[in-house]
Amino acid sequence: MFETLPVNPKRAWAGLYEMTPDHHPVLGPVPDVPGFYLANGFSGHGVMHAPATGRILSDLILSGETDLIEASLLHLSRFAENKMIEETAVL
Repeated sequence: MFETLPVNPKRAWAGLYEMTPDHHPVLGPVPDVPGFYLANGFSGHGVMHAPATGRILSDLILSGETDLIEASLLHLSRFAENKMIEETAVL
């Protein structure tokens, strides 16, 4: 039934839903690459979180810490260390 429906390419789109395994972003430095910082894993929320993310990353780059959030919880190595953040609000 669906295979016979017409598809209008001007009204269709496809894309990746970029999420981390624990549904939280990765923020902060990459330990093995000095001066390289990550701010990813937000998927659609990246635009909404951009102002705070910019502030957090600028704090981390300039002083190594931020008072906005506990950024150390969002480090990249949490996946390898099995220290993922439990998210109870994901549907």
